[in-house]
Amino acid sequence: MNANNHHLEAMAVFAIVVEEGSFTRAATRLGYSKAHVSQLVSRLEKHFNAQLLFRTTRKLDLTEAGSIFYDHCKEIAGSVRKAQKDLEAIKGTVSGSIRLSAPISFGEAFLSDITLGFNALYPDVKFELELDNKIRDLQSENIDIAFRATTTMEDNLVPIKLGNWTEYICASPQYLEHKPAITKPQDLLIHQLLLNARKLEPTLWHFQNEAESHRVSIEAKLCVHHFPMLKKAILSGGGIGKLPSYLAEEEIAQGQLVRLLPSYRTKLHPIFIVYPYQTHLPIKVRKFIDFVKHWFAVQDHFLKEH
Repeated sequence: MNANNHHLEAMAVFAIVVEEGSFTRAATRLGYSKAHVSQLVSRLEKHFNAQLLFRTTRKLDLTEAGSIFYDHCKEIAGSVRKAQKDLEAIKGTVSGSIRLSAPISFGEAFLSDITLGFNALYPDVKFELELDNKIRDLQSENIDIAFRATTTMEDNLVPIKLGNWTEYICASPQYLEHKPAITKPQDLLIHQLLLNARKLEPTLWHFQNEAESHRVSIEAKLCVHHFPMLKKAILSGGGIGKLPSYLAEEEIAQGQLVRLLPSYRTKLHPIFIVYPYQTHLPIKVRKFIDFVKHWFAVQDHFLKEH
């Protein structure tokens, strides 16, 4: 019986190693040592007399036997996780781990405050944070909750809107010194512009004031798809760029950045918290969602609709 139990644990661990593509990441996710995880997989290979993985210094690949075996292990790991969630949902105790996904700039700006605030109320909850600008598949990657800045949602997700963020056109005082004044959107065209985008190509910026709307085709000197790096370039005097309001407000208040064209509105972007639909939502997830909703409600960074 003990041997079978060991194999069940090792099979669940093997599934997570394959999901993570790394012994190190699997060990971190499980709270095990890397040596223990490697030992469990090696025990499986010895017991079934089959090589399951090709190991190199850079990556892990499944052998043919490993691919067949993984399908069975994945079912076991999934059953264990479902059983754990169903039990947590009825136990009434706020404990366990929560795996979160969020866009990089949002996560860097707020997730430490959110998770530490929640931990002050519920110290038995642990968090695993996945910061990525790609849309993650919550169910296949076993992610409990995600923050999304898009209205496009998969059918199996439950979305809860938290608020909106807008964009500020910003520059440093050093850049603006001795430069032509900017009083309308078209004035941007004679300045050095910085862009958050994947490709260096013309991009339309939209503006709206009380009288009319404006569309300006922006050709940038620098293109980087990472708001924190774009913010650093703007602070360094590299030019004018568009930043999320939540990333720029502190520096604007301190005089490190100047908000340009404040009478012109830019696009509102929604923020949602989403989770996979499930019959029994664990109490730790329910409590976290309630906490996040209240946290957003008292923040000045996030807006109602215009």
